[in-house]
Amino acid sequence: MKAIIVGLGGRAGTWIGVCGGHEEVEIVGYVEPVEERRKVVAEKHCIPDGQLFVDLADAVGVVEADFIVDVTPPAAHEAVASAAFDAGLHVLGEKPLSDDFDAAKRIVAASKAAGRTHMITQNYRFTLPPRTTRRLLAEGLIGKPEQVGIQFYMPWATRPGTHYVEFPYMLLKDMGIHHFDMMRYVLACDPISVRCMTWNPSWGWHKGDASHVALFEFEGGLRVVHTAFGSSVGRKTAWNGDWQIEGPEGSISWENDKIFHSRSFPADKAAREEIPPDDIPLSGPDAILAEFVAAVKEGREPECSGRDNLNSLAMTTGAVMSAEQGRKVEIAELLG
Repeated sequence: MKAIIVGLGGRAGTWIGVCGGHEEVEIVGYVEPVEERRKVVAEKHCIPDGQLFVDLADAVGVVEADFIVDVTPPAAHEAVASAAFDAGLHVLGEKPLSDDFDAAKRIVAASKAAGRTHMITQNYRFTLPPRTTRRLLAEGLIGKPEQVGIQFYMPWATRPGTHYVEFPYMLLKDMGIHHFDMMRYVLACDPISVRCMTWNPSWGWHKGDASHVALFEFEGGLRVVHTAFGSSVGRKTAWNGDWQIEGPEGSISWENDKIFHSRSFPADKAAREEIPPDDIPLSGPDAILAEFVAAVKEGREPECSGRDNLNSLAMTTGAVMSAEQGRKVEIAELLG
């Protein structure tokens, strides 16, 4: 399959490497409106001039391709995806689906109308703890879970002047989408509502709030409390966060990315066991690209399709709405 990389900012290097490592993928074009970025990437990756383009319309007029990898800023995703669909191309897009929920819905509708595959790069779910834990829950290791606590502590986004520091609610929007998408994947169900409160500590360096507590109510009475502190200068959690999933037969926890099954009560059933992670052939972006290519070839909807990812984006959008409006937000308000 032939690919065009659209957007040559810092994240593009990852996808150039990942595509280059897949035996069925060949990059045939690179799109970037900023000349200096084109020059830097061309020199670093030895790209010939004939594969460099200012916009996607120029690229599809010169090279034959099957799909694009959209590495542009979120605000550009709708225009880029629409141009790709119009050209008959499939789209593998960086998260988030969009920075505007209505635009995200339009993108999903456009992919359906065009009959093209559209997948979002939610790489966190393609790692060992979530893949293993989803299986353990499906096998009933702790019974039906009813409560989950997730903690994320990190000196997050420390470079002054970046949009992560300058713009409002960026930890919820940029980091939250990873964790919220993992919630849906690991727990194999969807949220019904969210109530969220945000703030910054006195020593915080973010202009927008980078700390929050969010309570999600899921199908079947399951509740998840997500606590994040992006201005932490103390003990750090893993990027996945520390999780504790509670069921009638004990808990499954992630502790610095190690997985444990624990039970403390009653005493005669007390147990504590570290569970080795499942052996998975690929993880992260490599697993995403493999899933995308397989879905296109098999004519099926991929994991993390745009349609499915609307549910994860609704969690971040709903959390921001709740923080701004001081109320519980029903997810159906966004998806309906």
